[in-house]
Amino acid sequence: MTTDSAPTPEGESSIPDEVWEQFLSDNERDIRASAPKEPSARARIVARRLREQEARAAAAPGSKRRRGRRGGASVPASPIPDDTSWRTGRTGRTDESDRRRLRRGRLRGMVAVVLLVVILLIVLSPSHAWSLVTGKG
Repeated sequence: MTTDSAPTPEGESSIPDEVWEQFLSDNERDIRASAPKEPSARARIVARRLREQEARAAAAPGSKRRRGRRGGASVPASPIPDDTSWRTGRTGRTDESDRRRLRRGRLRGMVAVVLLVVILLIVLSPSHAWSLVTGKG
């Protein structure tokens, strides 16, 4: 097997003097500033999703598009993207089950407050709490 470069004599370096001087003079900040920047995985995913969304909107015949706030790029007319399965939370619609859930939550909150007051009364003044329960005194 052969090597590309000839072996260097004992006292000489295989690195040119200019490169070695640059290496010695650079500090960490300079090195970080000159390093190539790669986008994060999340940024790549978002960019890919936006490109796919633009391609779908361009391919759709007669798709209605509106201009963005600054008048630059156009945005699809639908404010909700197709893949919203990851989103959670309230949608603005309230049906009967939501109202029932809200009422049940409020009732539980009130019961918790009353229970907390009773426990505090028992802890702070057990004799007074017992006299209230028995009606004596």
